[in-house]
Amino acid sequence: MELLGRTALVTGAAKRVGRAIALALADRGMDVVVHYKGSAPEARATAEAVERLGRRAVTVRADLAKPEEVEALAERAVETFGTIDVLVNSAALFYRTPLEKVTGQDWDQFLRVNLIGPFLLARRLGLLMRQRGEGKIVNIADIAGMRPWTDFLPYSVSKGALITLTQGLAKALAPEVQVNAVVPGSVLLPEEYGEREREAIVRATPLKRIGDPLDVAKTVLFLLEGSDFITGQVVVVDGGRSIV
Repeated sequence: MELLGRTALVTGAAKRVGRAIALALADRGMDVVVHYKGSAPEARATAEAVERLGRRAVTVRADLAKPEEVEALAERAVETFGTIDVLVNSAALFYRTPLEKVTGQDWDQFLRVNLIGPFLLARRLGLLMRQRGEGKIVNIADIAGMRPWTDFLPYSVSKGALITLTQGLAKALAPEVQVNAVVPGSVLLPEEYGEREREAIVRATPLKRIGDPLDVAKTVLFLLEGSDFITGQVVVVDGGRSIV
């Protein structure tokens, strides 16, 4: 897909990986809908950075745990730019949930934000893409969805389900729409990690470094413009750690 002059909706685009993806798309000539929930100043900063690259941007707040707000997000995106050519589901809920303390409410929130919200967006925009004859969707999953983390079970399960959703949507929306997933590994470690934990991760990673949001953004770009013959695939971006 030629990205110049197209429009993308990136969820969680105010910070971290989502911001890197939004700016990478703008650098390729795309207008961007910058979704956020609680980071309004950061979202505005992302939008301003997009505009400095010569592209249009709009910020839209939505709680992905609430279906009505997800629907409003999609509606606002389409109303603003007319069409959405690319959807990147990057926003995610992430926090520690030890087995002894995890609750049903935790499970509900993780599945709503990390799975159901992305599904509702992908269905609404994906059907419009299919009707128009083309479009691409990229879901940002996590290596935890393939190798669950003990103290993050709801998060891990939600990301594993997102991978399955990716494959199902790829079948349902074919041949007009390609749907793929990017699975980051160690990118932007949690703030509570110390130097010892960081060094242990680097030692266990064949490429001997922590990942960067740009590593994820470049992979998204490849799936969008590098090939139109890839769908239903899961691209792991973890420096090789998953093979150790």
